[in-house]
Amino acid sequence: MRCIPMTLAIALISSFALAEQRHASSHVHGLNHATVVLEGNSLQISYEFPAEQLSEYDEHKHGEHKHGEHKHGEHKHDEQGDKNHALSEKLEEIDSVFAIVRLPKNAQCKEAKVTHSVTQVTSNDKEHASHYDALIESTLECSTPNNLTNISFEPAFERFDDLEKIEVEGLLGTRALSETLTVTSSSLAL
Repeated sequence: MRCIPMTLAIALISSFALAEQRHASSHVHGLNHATVVLEGNSLQISYEFPAEQLSEYDEHKHGEHKHGEHKHGEHKHDEQGDKNHALSEKLEEIDSVFAIVRLPKNAQCKEAKVTHSVTQVTSNDKEHASHYDALIESTLECSTPNNLTNISFEPAFERFDDLEKIEVEGLLGTRALSETLTVTSSSLAL
């Protein structure tokens, strides 16, 4: 059996998840998506969520949480560029995937690379036209991947107050993975 390159596997899984999410033509708050791919010693984790969670986390952290101030359809075109830039800066404050996930220490995983991106959600629904999604992608090298027995997303649930579910998909060698996590069941057994 031929091995599927890890990048191709992530792209395929991410595109299916995004297609499913966007098929409903709505921006779902409280729902995040994660893709996990383990091949040999290399672990790749992609974590996607509504970028508004960054603002809510920042406001909650500083005790400034405000409701009802965001009005749809009142943004000018260049304000969207400013919003994208501001969200990108907030996203980059999450400098490691370990702010979102926890791995067993004895797996000895070290983050080799992390990238951040913010994209505007395309929708026919005018109410959701000015929403953005944030994506953190990380590549980790694990010295003892056999000890990688679980991944806990508890840090994500602690970080984002409005987070209700994380849909996790992935590949562990040749085994497919698909599970929905909640605050009461935030760990994924590998």
